[in-house]
Amino acid sequence: MKITFLQSGGFAGALRGCRLDAAVLPVAERSRLEQLVGGCGVEHSSERFSPAGSDRRQYDLAIERDGRVIRLACDDGSLPEAARPLIDYLASLATPQGLDFALPEPRDPAVAAVTEPLGAAKAASPRSAAVMADGAGPSASRWGRFEGEIVARWEDDGRQMTLVEPFAYLDPREVRWEAPAGSLVNGASIPRAFWSFMGGPFAGEFRDASVVHDVACEERDRPWRAVHRMFYEACRCGGVGSFKAKTMYYAVFHFGPRWHVEERTTIVAGKPHVEPVIRDETPQPPTEEEAAAIVRYFETHVVAAADIPTLAIIDADD
Repeated sequence: MKITFLQSGGFAGALRGCRLDAAVLPVAERSRLEQLVGGCGVEHSSERFSPAGSDRRQYDLAIERDGRVIRLACDDGSLPEAARPLIDYLASLATPQGLDFALPEPRDPAVAAVTEPLGAAKAASPRSAAVMADGAGPSASRWGRFEGEIVARWEDDGRQMTLVEPFAYLDPREVRWEAPAGSLVNGASIPRAFWSFMGGPFAGEFRDASVVHDVACEERDRPWRAVHRMFYEACRCGGVGSFKAKTMYYAVFHFGPRWHVEERTTIVAGKPHVEPVIRDETPQPPTEEEAAAIVRYFETHVVAAADIPTLAIIDADD
């Protein structure tokens, strides 16, 4: 049995966590941990938060055993009483952590059977299967799936790549986001102030999401809000952890490309001709200080993805 625990929020706003592996604990500590887990009443993954009280401590717990990963996300006000002794014990062992402290995604068949999106794909791609195997990312049925592999060549300017092979992302609603062969990608759809936080738009687990996001922001044939939501879901599909994915969702939603499509009617050969006109509405990019404040906010707060479009972060202490 393995336990991963993360505590955030509260007036201090510190991010603290710990990892425990029962197999390597002394006998007495292992026995105590097993007793606390056995009596905590957490049998299936769930998320529950109090309707008010942003200064409450918030907890994220992952219990790995018997091939399952059960996740509990809650705060002081919604914490089940049976689980409080376990949470108190883990909190006493927790140490300061950063954004690289990730919890394993839930592998809870009883919950997945209920929450699987309508029409979601049943089979994972080899990439998604590998992510699931090591516990680093979500299942394909929850976050969609990628099709193909990214094959690209660098252009002479050293800043842009051209896709040599087609690539695509199918989101959890089976909406297809194409990145055709010949597309130019350069990471420009990601605010540059956040590049150091993510390691660059084409680094590691962000790469696949960044490619389809770049293409969608260039084509602009879908609403910008939907494009940025797709980026968040594609990040999760690619194995990006919750904290980083939500931070970058905030970055692209509030500072990334925006556009408005209008129709313009002209007369061609004596007949009305309607064509779309795209008006750019991209906001000013964030400063390095603003980006750092946003990162610190997500380090110390649990934020639902659905709340990010309306969330306004003024400074790191908000």
